[in-house]
Amino acid sequence: MKFIYPIIIVLFIVSTSQAQLLRGYGFKVGATLASEDWDYKQLNDFQPDSRWGFNIGVFCEFLNIPYFSVVTEFNYVQKGMSEDIPVTTITQPDGTGEYITWDTRVDYLDLSALGKLRFDLEMFLPYILLGPKIDFEIAQEHSLGSANIVEENFNEVMYGFKIGIGGTIKINTISLLAEILYDYDINDLYEGEYLTVTSNSVDFRLGIMF
Repeated sequence: MKFIYPIIIVLFIVSTSQAQLLRGYGFKVGATLASEDWDYKQLNDFQPDSRWGFNIGVFCEFLNIPYFSVVTEFNYVQKGMSEDIPVTTITQPDGTGEYITWDTRVDYLDLSALGKLRFDLEMFLPYILLGPKIDFEIAQEHSLGSANIVEENFNEVMYGFKIGIGGTIKINTISLLAEILYDYDINDLYEGEYLTVTSNSVDFRLGIMF
């Protein structure tokens, strides 16, 4: 059921794009640095290490007016967290000197509509991106074999916005681009009586626009 919503939105984006003056289309690929913040209401917060993941997607750009356009994107993104946990025993409660890695990967289908403010400098075109996004969880993977009760109850739909900067170099009929975007989740990844988990990420991407 959760796959139906992205398909509907993609079809809407495509039909809308055809009705506008299409400026270009292409694909982007890169790395995602994701982080989670586990906020315990009666204990110290747990802030695991950030986790590197992979992202890839397609986009179209329309509303080709001076200085401004709109970019719609459909991406696959890997998020999550990672933490090295000390091994303890009854006789060594402070740790044995060994560690195990708690690594959680959460995969999403990401849809976004970003306003693009362009500064045309002939061959080089810097720009600013800002707009809403929505993530649909499609899978989880855990290094410890299974999810805990918190991760099992992560919200499967995350709302938020993206803001970033980028630049494009024109080469004949194509444009090469590079950009960095901050991806902020508005709703909580998990909210319970004693614990709230929030998340955010940064995307580093390269792409081609035709």
